[in-house]
Amino acid sequence: MEESINFFENFFSTEKLEQLFFIGLYIVLIYIFLMTLVFMERRLFNKIIARRDKQSIDKTNLIFLKNVVIYATYCIGFLSMFNQIPGMQQLSKTLLTGAGILAAAVGFGSQQAISNIVSGIFMVLFKPFRVGDHISLGGDNKGTVVDISLRHTTIKNNENRMIIVPNSVLNNQSVINSTIINAVTCAFVEVGIGYGSDMNRAIAIMREEAMNHPLLVDNRTKTEKENDKPQVVVRVIEWTASSINLRAWAWAANFDNAFILKCDLLQSIKERFDYEGIEIPYSYTNVILKKE
Repeated sequence: MEESINFFENFFSTEKLEQLFFIGLYIVLIYIFLMTLVFMERRLFNKIIARRDKQSIDKTNLIFLKNVVIYATYCIGFLSMFNQIPGMQQLSKTLLTGAGILAAAVGFGSQQAISNIVSGIFMVLFKPFRVGDHISLGGDNKGTVVDISLRHTTIKNNENRMIIVPNSVLNNQSVINSTIINAVTCAFVEVGIGYGSDMNRAIAIMREEAMNHPLLVDNRTKTEKENDKPQVVVRVIEWTASSINLRAWAWAANFDNAFILKCDLLQSIKERFDYEGIEIPYSYTNVILKKE
């Protein structure tokens, strides 16, 4: 009993309380300084990124550097706070060394986190895509890259939803980039017509509707223009059991415009075909009855 009383007296002594007070005060001051520093870093990077965005300069490296600097600031700040807690000094010193960080990461099963960080660095260095590029990962996972962090890449799809993909996953799969070299995108507009329809008239209608669309761009080379190649090429691509399939190659300034262009042309071509009596067949089955 006396030992317990002595323990509490020593723990709640004036000297101990003062020590705990100053430790708590120091941790609070470090936290305030940390949050202020992170706020200033974000504001500075955002200003530089906005300036580059106005000048149409690639901002991928800056966004990644921003994430690295903020992450490092948080790590140093929290390790500094841990260092003030009695008994945690040795742990914080160990974590501040490179070997200690690696050992701690592996020890806590963070190999995947390291893989994501390394993959993110590789993507920023070799640039298979940049912030602002429109990419497709297969299926419905496609959209515009809005951020590349140490752990993951954020993609905004056409529904304004964010797709979060780990960097290691992106680094190990095929990515279709619609913007990396030239943002101009081709929209394939495919329509099937009946075998009894006027094929040449159908081709002319598809070309006329595409040429009248405001989002169409001329992607022909100088040589193709000199040789009078049509701005919109329409060809027969397939014979099926019930239709002759035609395809129009219509170009737009970017992926989003190409999608709108395709949707509009599918509607306007259907309306023109109906008006001019060109059949768009649907699948049907002929049943033949024989009398025995």
